[in-house]
Amino acid sequence: MNLVWTRFKELPIPLQKQILQRIGLGVAMLALFGVIWAATGTLGLAIPGLALTGYLLGSGGLLIHRCVRGEYLCMTGTVKEVSTSGLLKKPKYLLIDTEQGLIQVPVYRKPLPTGSTVALYLAASTPVYEEDGLFKIYSYLALALAAPPKKNIDETWKL
Repeated sequence: MNLVWTRFKELPIPLQKQILQRIGLGVAMLALFGVIWAATGTLGLAIPGLALTGYLLGSGGLLIHRCVRGEYLCMTGTVKEVSTSGLLKKPKYLLIDTEQGLIQVPVYRKPLPTGSTVALYLAASTPVYEEDGLFKIYSYLALALAAPPKKNIDETWKL
């Protein structure tokens, strides 16, 4: 157990956050399962909470196992373009320019600014699809901002 903890501390911060979020949510769902079961007295209403607990704890356990064994890749690149949806302008995909080429990944949370450097963490078994010279990845372990976008000194200021 001590060896796993020391290797966990050596993992990159975005992967540590993902592991702690999954296990923390799993423990919270286990507590919610117990509260619902105690309040209603029937197991039938609490079973979905137990199923979600199993999924979250299993997912967190698998992720820590994969990361401790070193079965992940870290790719860094620059955000070239952020594609958004129609009216609501929610971000859908990021185009990341890496040494290997352009990679398109989905954005699940906040958009990252164009020109910023990002770190993309992938499982070693993540499928990569190629279409017209563009690599498409549909799932990843973590996506984090590595450096903010650089500003040009020659940009003019508007008041």
